[in-house]
Amino acid sequence: MTPLAAGNCWKRDFLPRLKPAGLQWANFQAMRRTHSTLLYELGVDPQVRADQMGHTVDVNQNQYTHSSLERRRSAVNALEKALGLE
Repeated sequence: MTPLAAGNCWKRDFLPRLKPAGLQWANFQAMRRTHSTLLYELGVDPQVRADQMGHTVDVNQNQYTHSSLERRRSAVNALEKALGLE
């Protein structure tokens, strides 16, 4: 039996699933940020996201969650519309 270590777990369990999707470049940090961002996009409560990842809401929101391109595009379009620039 192989000892459980972060690198060992990554090579044995995660990487074989990421390679067929062309995501072998991804690391654990990228997967955590993707997880947090997707939960945000799905409207999951910030406290639930933070609890699931073992952080405070502040850390989860400010360090792990990123706005999707679609959300940023929508914000710019809304601003342009509000300013009468569309």
